[in-house]
Formats: sequence, structure tokens, C-alpha cells
Amino acid sequence: MSAIYIPASAANEEGRSQVASKPDNLAEYAVQQINTIKDENISVSGITEEIFDPTERSAVQQAGTLQGDMGLTGEYSENYYLLNKLNVGLPPLAEPPNLATPLATLGFFQSAVMKQQYDLAAYALNMNLIDEKNQRTRSLDLTKQLDFLLSEKELYVFDDMPDRPDGLIEPPLGNDSSVMGIPRRSIQLGYIEYRERRVPVYLERVRVGDQAPVWMFSAQTVGNIENLYKQYHPSEFERYLPTWLKFQFFGIALWEFSALILFFLFTMGVGWILSKSTEKLISRYVDNEKYNISAGSANGVADLANKLTVPLTFTISFSLVFTLVSGGFPYLDAVASSTRPLIWTGLVFSTMWLGIRTINFFANRYQDMQIENLGEEHFDKVRRRRTYVSIFRRVFIFVMILGSIWIGLSEFANMEGLGKTLLTSAGIAGVVIGIAAQPILGNIIAGVQVAVTQPVRIGDSVIMDGNFSTVEDLRYTYAVLKTWDKRRLIVPMRQLITERVENWSHTEVHQTCPVFLYIDYGADIEAIRQQFISVTKDNELWDNETEPEIFVVEVTENTIQLRGAVSAVGPIEAWTLACEVREQMLGYLHQQQNKYLPTERFTLTESL
Repeated sequence: MSAIYIPASAANEEGRSQVASKPDNLAEYAVQQINTIKDENISVSGITEEIFDPTERSAVQQAGTLQGDMGLTGEYSENYYLLNKLNVGLPPLAEPPNLATPLATLGFFQSAVMKQQYDLAAYALNMNLIDEKNQRTRSLDLTKQLDFLLSEKELYVFDDMPDRPDGLIEPPLGNDSSVMGIPRRSIQLGYIEYRERRVPVYLERVRVGDQAPVWMFSAQTVGNIENLYKQYHPSEFERYLPTWLKFQFFGIALWEFSALILFFLFTMGVGWILSKSTEKLISRYVDNEKYNISAGSANGVADLANKLTVPLTFTISFSLVFTLVSGGFPYLDAVASSTRPLIWTGLVFSTMWLGIRTINFFANRYQDMQIENLGEEHFDKVRRRRTYVSIFRRVFIFVMILGSIWIGLSEFANMEGLGKTLLTSAGIAGVVIGIAAQPILGNIIAGVQVAVTQPVRIGDSVIMDGNFSTVEDLRYTYAVLKTWDKRRLIVPMRQLITERVENWSHTEVHQTCPVFLYIDYGADIEAIRQQFISVTKDNELWDNETEPEIFVVEVTENTIQLRGAVSAVGPIEAWTLACEVREQMLGYLHQQQNKYLPTERFTLTESL
């Protein structure tokens, strides 16, 4: 509850002899204080002088100026806006202008401006947000500025303006527009880009008391004129430019495009000089410290500087240009508003390029320093690290690309809204992800699973769909398998997770391969066994650890099946060893036990 403060001078005034009685309740107290103010002729301004200090009074006055008074009565009408005042600061006209329809208002404003009757054109503006004392003096500048903006942005849209007091547009046959055929009390002429947002320009139908409703430029539109004009107003030096440089494309003068291109080329030069200077300084430092640092580190630093020169040049250039179009140079506001999203996109993608180069460099350096230098005894560690580097490098780059696309499009106000609408709509997002992105995302997620769980790794020997292959590379969505006959199989990542894959080197590379021989019943099995062991041990591919062995595993009506086992240090070596041992055993059987090779017997009987 606020108390009413009485100035001290009034309380001590001579002649006051009667003391007010003590009030019984709050209502009597309020009445007593009001009567005191009336009897003593205390001004309200005097009260505020004591209530507020000078700083507070200034803040209150400033707040009142910023808020403005649109003159709305607070009542609602679907046909017009009800006002209690309109342009009080303008002198009344003997004959009011024709502002009955949107088309009439726009035509009246342009005609008055063309006749340089700017004071008359001001009657088409709702200036209720401007102080009444300043309305007449500011009306001339506001009408000139508004005419400039409407002409520059091609918002004199006479063809789209209805010539009816209710703002209704007769819909053509078969048109289902939500605007046509409906009375309106406001009509949007279009948008004007301002900094990072779009400012609408409106005509509104207003009515004051019992007067006839009229169409005028809205109070909000009038309030935005000065800021918009400051951005798009013609520069002073434009008067000295030749006419052809003032020729406009999409509302932007040719000299503005030229200035932006020249500045971009200049920043490219600055970026190139900075990048090359940095590279030279790093190279000089490496040369001076070559005895204190390893050769690999020295080469790596120099290589990093060399790889980052070009993307760093573009990043520096786009950064400087974006600073320019973000308000760093006031004479290019028009072209800045139009090209800022494109410059921002270029900055984002040049930064992405720089990031990808950096990721690839460090991934390659890690592979050279931490993988390639490992000996054969660390073959398992080599395959594991190669798998991590191959997949996570691509995952990081993929995430960086997606993030860059999203950040780049965020500068486009309309596309940002579209993106948010799609992502927040469960139905549309489900359709997009389910139909279009599901195979790609599924394979990418499967690639991450392969990197984490490692059912296969780069360098593994696998059998898939009957093909003996070596895992050559693991990419975003597929794996590259190299077969024994140099063919390449492209396998989606999901198949490595969902289908059966025979991995011969998953846990360890040591491999045992079978060798099958078929002989007759009369063959000397022990002699064959000794020959098998001797041939295996004499082969240089044998691992010298696991003893070769051969057993009878099956007996049929005609032959005996022998199954031998040979082992080697790796799958390829084991397979090759098995082939060579099989070949030598066939030669031995042919030479030493030829008569006991598999034969088909026929029993002949004498017929009676």
C-alpha cells in the first residue's frame, strides 16, 4: 500500500490551528488526506518532487517516452482498432484526405510525396507513439524516410491492395487462400530486413470516436522508420559516384557489391599473409630447435602449419567480412543485411574445413607414431588401434559436418523456423528419419558399435558369404573387404553386426587349418602319418609350436578319410601351409602307395 506524502512546507504553514481527528479506519484516513490536499492547494507535482529524487524522476520520464501511448481505448472490434486520439499534434485539415481503403491510403501517400507535400503525406501515418509536441516537426522527415524505404524495398504494392473499406479481397474461383474473402483490419505490405530480424510494414484500419474508420501506416511501423532508414539511407559520397555504380540488383547498389568483393579479396590477402607468416615462424622455430626435438615432431609441426594454411586463410577472411557486415561499416548496411547469412555460412564451413584438416592431421600423426612403429609382436594392438582411428575419425568429422550445417542454416531466419518446426513435429520427424535417414543412420550407429565391440578390426581375416577376405578399411557406413584374389567386397556396417561372420583372427592370429586325405583300406596309415609330420615340420611356414597330427576320422564303403591339422602364425600362413602339405602328400601317395589310392572295386562272377 502506498502512502500519500504531504510536503513539509504545507504541514508547517502558519494559520493551521485545528488538529485533525484520528481516523477510525483506512477509508476515513484516505478521505482526510485528500481533503487536506484540496484545502492547502498542494500540487501533485510538488508531491512527486518529494517522492522521487532527480534520478528517479528522469527514469520515470524516460520510461514514459519509450513506452509511448498508442491511444487504444481497450475495446475490441474485429473491423478496426478503436483509438481515443490520433495525431493530435498535427493541425486539422479543412478537407480530410481519402484514407477509406488500403489502396486509397497508399495512393494518397505516394501522390503527396511526389508533389513534395510531405506535411500532407504525414496524415497517412499513425504517429501516436511520437510526442504530440514533436509530431508536426518530425512528420516531414518521417514521410521522406518512409517513401525512401517503400521505394527501395518495392513495397508500393498497389496490385495487392484491396480497394474496399473492409480490406476484403474477392477470392477468384477455386482459390482457398486463408486471407482472401475475409474482412481485415490490418494488411502487411511486406518485410524489411533489419540486422538479424525482419521488420514488417503494416497498414491498419483505425477509428477515433464517432469518426469514419481510416487506413493508416501502423504506429509500430512509424516507430521503426528511423532505425530502418539509418540502415538503408544513401551515403553522402554516393552523390559523387557515377550513375552506373548506383544501378541496383535486388535493391542493393552495384557499388556496394563491388565494395564487399574488394574487401573480401583484401581480407583474403590479409589471411594469406598471416597464415604464411605463422608457417614461416614455425618453420624457423623448428630449424632453431632441431637438435632439441625429435625429427618426427619437427616434421609434424611443419606439416600441420602447411596443411592449415589454406583453410585458415579462408577462416580469417570470412571472420573479417562477417565483422564488416555485422555493423563494422555503416555505409554497407543494405548489402550487409542481404549477404550476412551467406557470409556466416562461409565462415562456418571454412571453420569446419579447418577442423576437418586438424582432425585428419592428428589422426594420421597418431597412426604414424603410435601404430606404424609397432612391431609384429604387437599385431593385435595394431589392428585394434587402426580400427579406433578409422571409425572415430569419420564419426567426429560426420558430427562436425552435421553441426556446421545446422549452425550455418541458423542465420537464415526462415530456414531456422522451418528446421525447428520439422524437428519438433514428431510425425514429420518420424517420417523423415524412418524413410530417408534410417539406412544411413543405422549403418553409422553400426559403425560405432563395430568400433566399440570390435567383432572385426582392420587387418582381420574373415570369411563372409563364402569369401575369404581381409578387412581393408572401415568407413562411415560400409566396410571394405579384400579377397584373396584381390577383389573388393563392399559390406554395409549393419551386416557385420546382424549377420554371422567367421573371424579367423579375432582373439589371436595363430591359426590351425585342416588337411583331408582319402586313401584305400590297404594303405599304411602309420607311414602316411610319419610322412605328414615330416613334411609339415620341414615347411618354413610351420609355427614350431603345435605338433602336426593326422587321424582317421571317417570310414566309408570304399575309402578311409584322414584329417590332418597344421598350424602357423597367422591365417594366411596356415592356409598356405595346408595347401603345400596337401600337395606334397598327394605326391607321396602317388609315388609310394599308388596302389592304395582310392579305387572303385567291381566283383565279377561267372554266370551259369
